[in-house]
Amino acid sequence: MSCRGGSLATLMLSAWIGCSAVAWGQERTDGQDGAVEVRIGAVVASNSGQAFDQRLIALQRQFTSLFAYSSYRLIREERRRVAWKREAEFSLPGGRLLLVMPREYKDGRVALSLMLAHGTRPLVNTALALRNHGTFLVAGPHHEDGVLIIAIGASTVR
Repeated sequence: MSCRGGSLATLMLSAWIGCSAVAWGQERTDGQDGAVEVRIGAVVASNSGQAFDQRLIALQRQFTSLFAYSSYRLIREERRRVAWKREAEFSLPGGRLLLVMPREYKDGRVALSLMLAHGTRPLVNTALALRNHGTFLVAGPHHEDGVLIIAIGASTVR
């Protein structure tokens, strides 16, 4: 399946869960104490040039193996500690909002509930579990001269 064109829901199905090389915090064993550091990045991928944003270097292999673009540029990044079963809002380019709720920690994975909305209209409402300190990449809508890729990362913290 191509990562170009198509609806956000279709592209969500072609997303891949990978583990970033960055390790933050310590692994929790009970899933009840502490919080989760949620990392949200908005990346514009395009075929305009050959640049790879050095702030994304830990994920370069995942970007280049998953997506067929020659340029990747981080345009927004936000990190926030979020308590378990509490919701946090992250603004994305194009007037979109990503709501993230850490649900539980089990078997080395952080479970998150996610809802992507544009204005008052929900676009995607889903759940995912990714390895602690992992990153989930999903290609989304067209943005500027390319496509917006959303990087969602989570790490447990005490």
